[in-house]
Amino acid sequence: MHFLSYELAQGIVERTMKILKKNINVMNEEGVIIGTGEKERINQVHDGALLVLKKGESVEIDERSAAELKGAKPGINLPIRFHNQIIGVVGITGEPEQIRNFAELVKMAAELVLEQSFLLERVQWKQRLQSEIVNLLISEEPLNEAWLEERAGFLGYDLKIPRTVIVLKLHEDLGTMNQKLINDIHFELGKQDLTGVTFNNEIVILKAGEPTEQIAALKRIAGLSKRKAAVAIGNTSENISGLKSSYRHAQQLTVLGPKIHRDADYYSYETYWLDIKLSMLAQKEEHTFSFYDRLLAQDKKGELAHTLDVFIKEGGDLGKIADHLFIHRNTLRYRLDKITELTGKDPRNVKMLFELYVAKLVNDLN
Repeated sequence: MHFLSYELAQGIVERTMKILKKNINVMNEEGVIIGTGEKERINQVHDGALLVLKKGESVEIDERSAAELKGAKPGINLPIRFHNQIIGVVGITGEPEQIRNFAELVKMAAELVLEQSFLLERVQWKQRLQSEIVNLLISEEPLNEAWLEERAGFLGYDLKIPRTVIVLKLHEDLGTMNQKLINDIHFELGKQDLTGVTFNNEIVILKAGEPTEQIAALKRIAGLSKRKAAVAIGNTSENISGLKSSYRHAQQLTVLGPKIHRDADYYSYETYWLDIKLSMLAQKEEHTFSFYDRLLAQDKKGELAHTLDVFIKEGGDLGKIADHLFIHRNTLRYRLDKITELTGKDPRNVKMLFELYVAKLVNDLN
């Protein structure tokens, strides 16, 4: 397996040379130079590196011995070890007497960079596999549950425990901010929580734990998003097969929630389940609400629609509604009478208010 790439080797060289101001060479397991401050030496075989690989220990090269070796200059060459295996050689150019104190530091720096790169790649691989599992679990396609449980188990996740889906719908393509948000969210998650990113620019979290823990995490995650995303949580699923329903509800809420309550930090299925059911039913029936269309057509300034919205939110309390709108009660009554005249539905009647609400809900979604 090739642990050292040209890009990684050159990264080691550049980072080390900034500190030491000496030329650094990095050779692969075949003794070929793949990183150096002297670009013309790239892909040359370094005999000093071959000696290191053969002996398994450091090799010092002075002026005299350099003349006898191919591709070598005076300096010190040391083995790069990774997981107790020599996977390459790092060399520092100069007279051995002058650079001996730096040699071990160069070797240590190279091994640290290699370890860091390996850990980063492992984390990214785990994130990719996690995301793949999440996308399969929320997909409408049939599930191969045994295969998914095996894959998740390899990462240490038990798919048989209850989970709830949290969706963050980004308002725009945030680019690097997207990845930063994902990284920040990881610090708020438990050991059994899975995360993934969908093709719709959504961050999806399969949150394990008790309802109180889930809501607490939801609030923290909503705080991290800083209103750059609509945040919603679906219903709890006791098994794998129910996660797609939980996802669908949370996804619908990221669209519906901001239209019902624009300034909310997050939206939960428990609070808005009726709104989801009503909107789904109305859209499925493809029902048209001509009475609400008449209201919108005549309401040029939007005062009546806004009054109806506040009427619904304040539960029909005329005093609170008038205060909210900064209008006299007589003005409020006039507006309610006007809504009744245009729609044939009186908001003060519970059944008619319900019809107006459904019509408004469908209109907002469309």
